[in-house]
Amino acid sequence: MTDWDIFRLACQALINGSNPYLVGTGEMRFYNPPWILIPLLPLAQLPPIPGLLANALVSTVSLVVITRSLKMGIWETFLVLISPMHLQSLVYGNPEWIPLLGVLMPPPLALVLYMTKPQATFGLVLLLLVNEWKRGRWRALGVTVAPTLILALVSVMLWGLPPVPGPNNPGLRSIFPYSLIVGLPALALALRSSDRRLASFVGPFVSPYVTFHGYLPALFAFKGKWMALAVGVAFVPVLLGIVA
Repeated sequence: MTDWDIFRLACQALINGSNPYLVGTGEMRFYNPPWILIPLLPLAQLPPIPGLLANALVSTVSLVVITRSLKMGIWETFLVLISPMHLQSLVYGNPEWIPLLGVLMPPPLALVLYMTKPQATFGLVLLLLVNEWKRGRWRALGVTVAPTLILALVSVMLWGLPPVPGPNNPGLRSIFPYSLIVGLPALALALRSSDRRLASFVGPFVSPYVTFHGYLPALFAFKGKWMALAVGVAFVPVLLGIVA
């Protein structure tokens, strides 16, 4: 069973009025906030393989738009698309593109999207909240947080708390807490400079749980030859068989 199978079943559960958190068994479960399923509903109505291919197409187009909005050059965008993290997300059908769409949206909707995978977007979340605080203090912060808070409360009332991936989850590729040596200074610098590309780097390095494809936004922090080097290094665990 692949990630795409889980997301398809979770979409079907949502449509049927059942609990998406009951989808799957063992460590192959649906873990995300349920509103991540809303953009996937049209794709999940397709047969498995066409749906997987459609998710791959949407992911690729979305990343082109996202990287260009972050002022990445064509070469940098190409490197993101051929990175092993993105390729793995395409093969397994994981919608890494959904939280990253937050960079295109106004703050309230951006936070809704970021929180579908906070382990990948933690830095972007904090930067967004800090900027909103600077812009309008409690009022701006309240307007930004309210939609996500309402969705979370409704989700808990309808389906309860989400399951939590265990330490033996086959997709776990976190190097926490050692990664904090890199993640915390990057977070401080991103907040100080209000740099969304650098903030994108933070999430996978401060999270106790992250998959290999969850490191995709970390590439956004690099430029030019440094991104080429980062993508090259990312292929090493693939070549060594550490990551399938």
